[in-house]
Amino acid sequence: MLEFIAAQDRSGFDISGQVQQILRDQEIDDDGPGTILQDFETLLHFIGDDGLKTTGKYQFLPQSKLDELNLQMSHPVMHRLKRPQQRSFPHLHGLYLVLRASGMATGVGASPSGRLMLDQETVISWRDLNPTERYFALLESWLVHGSPEIIAERGSWASSCMTSLTDVAFRLRDRRMTDHDRRGGLLYATMGMTTAALMELFGWVRLEFAEPEAGESVRVTAIERRDWGDAMVNALNAAFLSRRWPTFDEEGPVEGSVMQPLFQPYFPEYQRTLAQKEWPYRDGTFTWRVSLGKAWRRIAASDDVSLDDLAMTILKAFEFDSDHLYCFELRQPNGRTLRIACPYEDDAVAFTDEVALGDLPIAEGGSMKMIFDYGESWRFDIKLEEIGPPAESDGPRILAQGGKPPAQYDWEDEDDY
Repeated sequence: MLEFIAAQDRSGFDISGQVQQILRDQEIDDDGPGTILQDFETLLHFIGDDGLKTTGKYQFLPQSKLDELNLQMSHPVMHRLKRPQQRSFPHLHGLYLVLRASGMATGVGASPSGRLMLDQETVISWRDLNPTERYFALLESWLVHGSPEIIAERGSWASSCMTSLTDVAFRLRDRRMTDHDRRGGLLYATMGMTTAALMELFGWVRLEFAEPEAGESVRVTAIERRDWGDAMVNALNAAFLSRRWPTFDEEGPVEGSVMQPLFQPYFPEYQRTLAQKEWPYRDGTFTWRVSLGKAWRRIAASDDVSLDDLAMTILKAFEFDSDHLYCFELRQPNGRTLRIACPYEDDAVAFTDEVALGDLPIAEGGSMKMIFDYGESWRFDIKLEEIGPPAESDGPRILAQGGKPPAQYDWEDEDDY
């Protein structure tokens, strides 16, 4: 699938004349290529204005609704599972990844009462785009803003959605390839299957399925490449190899569009992009419930208090010495983890002494963790109970407490140290 660029100079964005001609000849409208625009709109309607109750800490689509939604897709898949999960439906799993990465839906609250809610402002902006712009907006959400972590694949072999696409594409050596071996086949593991399903939704490949046996999930038996898919994968891979692509070693946001400068020369109607919505700064008094084991403390602090000051208050409240490194981890609205490190670390996206509580992308009822002492790995659970009116205060204050905190050091005889 990547043979077109084999002889190209990888130091710059260079694609063959054959690829360029395929791009110029392709028309994009509501009906194609692929069914991504139709199925994505179906998913938005299914979630609706009231949202959906989510499943698990990753706030997946409700398990009880998966079969119903699957039947509304252009590519419904067959399974013979008693309790299918979201990953049992590759196309739904891929659409969910794109949905969260686009910012058109966010998880509100936490399990078991969490809900998946549409961000109406972003949805309206997306629907205001023409079909070509919507197509590339979803493509950019998948390959630029998306992450395997969104679908619980953190730490998998695929470090990013783009590397997963490249891996699957390199495996597709023949025009049509069979995939009978469940464990050693082309689409072994969830990320490979999800990537192939998204490739089909975007019209790049065609998947062939077989009737699953009792207790089995969907069975892909063959993948057939399409010229449009070959051209797109080669163009994207050329940009990836020429470093016209953001890296994902960091969790920071990607500024500007990656897709538009690459594809606008071939699609002049590609004028507008879907902007990634920024989390607003919030004023007020933040009340947190911090737990470590059975011990808990309720701490209030104004919006301008830094995470560093909050960390020191937490350690003091639990009678810990502040003589180790620490960081905060939280799941952003797009489903990716943001790590904010203490100022004594050398390299990080953000540092605790530079981030105020009002900056944090956490909704009321949401939570984050503070990891303290990377050797012992103490993990403080921190829930944002409410954001109240501003209050006059010199800094964080402890409002209530319960339980005896664990000993920081397990020393049998402190006189020996």
